[in-house]
Amino acid sequence: MAKEKRMVEYGYDPNLTADPAKGTIIVPDAFGDWDDDRMQKLVEFAEVRSFAQIVLFPHHEKTLKSMGWPEVPAFHKRVKELQSLVDDLPPTAVKITLDVWEEKRKKYTPLELIVRYLEEKYRPPFFLYVSDAYANAMAGFASFDELIRNLRLVIETRYGVGQHPKLAKVEHRWEQI
Repeated sequence: MAKEKRMVEYGYDPNLTADPAKGTIIVPDAFGDWDDDRMQKLVEFAEVRSFAQIVLFPHHEKTLKSMGWPEVPAFHKRVKELQSLVDDLPPTAVKITLDVWEEKRKKYTPLELIVRYLEEKYRPPFFLYVSDAYANAMAGFASFDELIRNLRLVIETRYGVGQHPKLAKVEHRWEQI
């Protein structure tokens, strides 16, 4: 019996195609004010949408300062509190990862570099789970038009800020929860 030849795309993994879960929710934030309820809301959203993974990506203080964020506790303190929130969650099918890449950099990191790093490391499609204030700040960056082509936004209404004009132009690339 002859073997059947099949053409598959580069990086094909049969285990991933059999897995019904899809994509990665990336949560870039300061995480200074997150609590159990907010974390549980994020996990429930990921479970309902059948996401494979949640990546929590705390920003370094210098990155937050460049985005106009108010003073936040030190990076290592926020990471420790965030890890305890993750540890206190009930068991879930969604994999939760705490990515502390910015800790190694210890300086301002442009958003496009962060997104490129995350795209290389995690499974597509990519969704950024951000607050309304973060989405507006992100839309103000010159690189926003390029970034929004490769990912979608899930915007959590939290601070009641108005919508940036660039967000209105790409309304089909985000949803509000």
